[in-house]
Amino acid sequence: MKYTVPFFFFFLVLIGLAGCRVQNNPPELLRLSAQKAYIGDPLTLSGYQFGSDPAVTFGVATSAVTAPISSHDDNTIQLMVPLVAPGSTQIRVRNDQGTSDPLPFIVQQPAPAVATVTPSNGLPGTTVVITGNYLNQITRVRFDTLNAIIKDSSAQKLTVVVPPTMPRGVFALAIETKGGNTSNSFIVSGTPQITSISPLRAKPGTELVIQGQNLTDGIVSINGLTTEKALTTVKDTEIRTSIPATATSGLVTVKVFETLVATSTDTLKIIQPPFITNLLAQDGIAGDKLLVNGRNLRDVTSMTVGNVAASFRIISDTQVEVTIPALTASGAVQISASSIGGTATGTDSFFFYLPPTNLVVTPARQLRGRTLTVSGKNLYRITTVSVSGITVPITSRNEGTDLLIGVPDNAVSGSVIVTSRAGTASAPLVVIQAPVVTSILPAKARTGDRIVVTGDFLLNAQIYFSGSTTPAVDGGKNEDTERWILVPSDAQAGPLRVVNVVGELLTSMFFAPVRLATITDFVPKTAKVAYEVTITGQNLASVTAVRFNGGTSTPATFRISGSSLIAIVPADAVTGQICLINEAGTICSTGTITITK
Repeated sequence: MKYTVPFFFFFLVLIGLAGCRVQNNPPELLRLSAQKAYIGDPLTLSGYQFGSDPAVTFGVATSAVTAPISSHDDNTIQLMVPLVAPGSTQIRVRNDQGTSDPLPFIVQQPAPAVATVTPSNGLPGTTVVITGNYLNQITRVRFDTLNAIIKDSSAQKLTVVVPPTMPRGVFALAIETKGGNTSNSFIVSGTPQITSISPLRAKPGTELVIQGQNLTDGIVSINGLTTEKALTTVKDTEIRTSIPATATSGLVTVKVFETLVATSTDTLKIIQPPFITNLLAQDGIAGDKLLVNGRNLRDVTSMTVGNVAASFRIISDTQVEVTIPALTASGAVQISASSIGGTATGTDSFFFYLPPTNLVVTPARQLRGRTLTVSGKNLYRITTVSVSGITVPITSRNEGTDLLIGVPDNAVSGSVIVTSRAGTASAPLVVIQAPVVTSILPAKARTGDRIVVTGDFLLNAQIYFSGSTTPAVDGGKNEDTERWILVPSDAQAGPLRVVNVVGELLTSMFFAPVRLATITDFVPKTAKVAYEVTITGQNLASVTAVRFNGGTSTPATFRISGSSLIAIVPADAVTGQICLINEAGTICSTGTITITK
């Protein structure tokens, strides 16, 4: 019995230890399939308790790199040696239960592998970016025998600078690392570029100027034919050479070190002088297409019409279509064609004409059935003339300057329009007819006031007011569509009579002259507020308001009784004049009325 208690206590301790073992069971790393390997080589790790989601690290602390695992089970892990610094390191396995003890391992780096060298050529001082793999652990980078300036280095990218004293030529770009060496070709020269060639069209024997960059050591070819080196001068931005006698049209190339090639975007054309035989039209206007026949026209570079540059389209070696430009004057001009081979001018003249302008109709006001002279500039090749939309024949013409036409019997005021293929021009024409009145404003006015009569054919017309025997005096505007006239003193209410050279009109609108009211007397001379005062005078029926106090009182109530006006004295009336107001204005009595309390 005395042994039972110790045994039971020991049993409990074993169970506790076993429980702790289950709760914290870190992986155990026992073996590596190799003690050293290159980056990227496969490696097998053996041990225990790797778990379902292990991670493998190379290195220590914050510099540790996690390796990519290809497969694993509880006792084995397959992986690739990650990209870590070559040399001695440590490998550990980690899972959610903890981290294994490390095993030593030596990382071997392969020789550098170059994928790209950008750029593949460049001048001294050029920055060169090399991409690939295993580009770290650099011991030396050189261009031939000269060391490069290393700006930046990583396993996948290396940035260097071409040595400033490097001569031009093709050299080896060598990269030396702890893992090995590699070499690529590099041309110490700028990439040649042709920005322009001049001229673009030339005869054999003409000097050809090539502008560009990095042209030093360049050899020139024209459509594959190399130019004479003795006749060529080369600078870095310019090459001058002579076009060989056997050269043919084509692109120009410059080759540097047999590898770097620049090609012109323009084609050099070798041409012969043009010749014009005849024109297929004798006259025309701006924008016309003129066919020009001749020889050696395929290489024409410019066409002129009357010394003005014209756009053109080459149809064949014997025909060009020229677009007639907008010349500044009408007249006969010559057609010329130019190329690098020379200039040819046709023997046939070409008559160019502009649209008619500055049109003037004489007289500007005319009766139906009468003649008109239409003058202006550029009245060449006029095809039609119309008067207020009616086409009329041309009776006679002086080409370019004037035309004679007639006014149709049914014509109305409008425009005289002349038309040629070049364009049209117009000028206003008033075809005089009987007067028309559309409005009289105002319809009421005082003697001497100005009224406005609108309508048509009113220019110089005589306008009579009803009751007046003489024409109204002009008020400042005398036009066909608007007249200003002054109201005469003898004007009476009624229509206006308007007379012009064709006829006369009695307006349907009435005009009423407006005259001031007059006060001849009033009774009584003394009154109280609300008393009636009888006023006699003239034009009392037109009164619109009566005021006492010399016109400052409130309006008085009033009525017309026969030929008199009866007003009631307002409450604010005081002794003073009585004033009558109508459309013509205000009139006040000469005498005063006394207002008593």
